Amino acid sequence: MTEKRGSWYLLTGVIIGMIIGLILSATVLPVHYINTEPSTLSAEGKEAYRIMVAQAYLAEGDGGRARARLALLQDVNPAEVVIAQAQSMLAESGSDASARALALLAAAVSEPSLSITPLPMLTPMAAEVIPTTPATTGTVEMTQGPTGTPGATNTPRPTATPQPTLGSPFVMSGEPEPICDPLPAVSLLQIIVLDSSGQAVPGVRIEISQATGGVETFYTGLYPEVSLGYADYLFIPDVVYTVRIGESGQPVTGLSAPACGNNDENKPTYGSLRVLFTQP
Repeated sequence: MTEKRGSWYLLTGVIIGMIIGLILSATVLPVHYINTEPSTLSAEGKEAYRIMVAQAYLAEGDGGRARARLALLQDVNPAEVVIAQAQSMLAESGSDASARALALLAAAVSEPSLSITPLPMLTPMAAEVIPTTPATTGTVEMTQGPTGTPGATNTPRPTATPQPTLGSPFVMSGEPEPICDPLPAVSLLQIIVLDSSGQAVPGVRIEISQATGGVETFYTGLYPEVSLGYADYLFIPDVVYTVRIGESGQPVTGLSAPACGNNDENKPTYGSLRVLFTQP
């Protein structure tokens, strides 16, 4: 009798504990679900939100939806904020793909008529296991089924982000144009990228290097007030640079700040260099 009574006591205790737990969770300690507005997020949260909006824009290609999502942050000038975040990410050697996505998002905010090709939907390749004639090793052979759905066509970039304009690689058009009059306040390598129809192309990756080593990356579209296809880089006098536009573009060598004579103190001055890249 003692063992049976002990089992009933244990079962009764479990049931009472469950009832008390349900009462506490429903009255004293209920779970609250709160829908946080994007505008109330912390600075880090807003940066993460902008990256998610930019990545969604690349996947969908819907500029109107991206602008509506970005408007929920209630930034005074959304394009400038996105551009500043992209520039900061590049300066801190952050995610290259995220910086490019932000550059394209900034271009979409500045130019509502801009359209890009959304990311392709990838369909997994079908495969089947076909056992072979038993061998001494007892293995089976993996063969791909004949009806596999083909994946998306590869783009020049190895990352999972779309090129805003597909086509031939960008090539330098004409000779670089030195800018000495008026003499600029800082010496810049100014790059303009146009597609085959003459339209400015944002989000194009530019790699720049020098003989001493090291490669830096920046993108077109971060200065929409100049052009969606514009990008620049601060020259160091007497340093020779090599640039490559896009993943499939050929390197262009021998770029340096043009000498523009001497100033009133008889010291050499340097101007900017404008280089145009187009698609054939």
